[in-house]
Amino acid sequence: MASVAVDPQPSVVTRVVNLPLVSSTYDLMSSAYLSTKDQYPYLKSVCEMAENGVKTITSVAMTSALPIIQKLEPQIAVANTYACKGLDRIEERLPILNQPSTQIVANAKGAVTGAKDAVTTTVTG
Repeated sequence: MASVAVDPQPSVVTRVVNLPLVSSTYDLMSSAYLSTKDQYPYLKSVCEMAENGVKTITSVAMTSALPIIQKLEPQIAVANTYACKGLDRIEERLPILNQPSTQIVANAKGAVTGAKDAVTTTVTG
């Protein structure tokens, strides 16, 4: 009898990061950060020092926290399940989360332009 592998539920963090609104906003911010670093050499050196500090702190924190995380794995799995269910409900109520930020900005610009046109027409008419 063949065994059936069950894919574990993706973590809530992975799901949030993969939401179109979140990932597109991250991409825009990352691009702005990198271009700013490239344009200003002094700022670039400060940013690189900060990045190295964050990498070091993260490495030390993960090494220290790993034994605790391993002990709490069952509780983390339960919390992840509930968080994923909550995220499901949030995604149902806020469909904007499944749109990229560029689309949201374009829609907002369109709404503002439409409102401006309506006010202008009303005032001049």
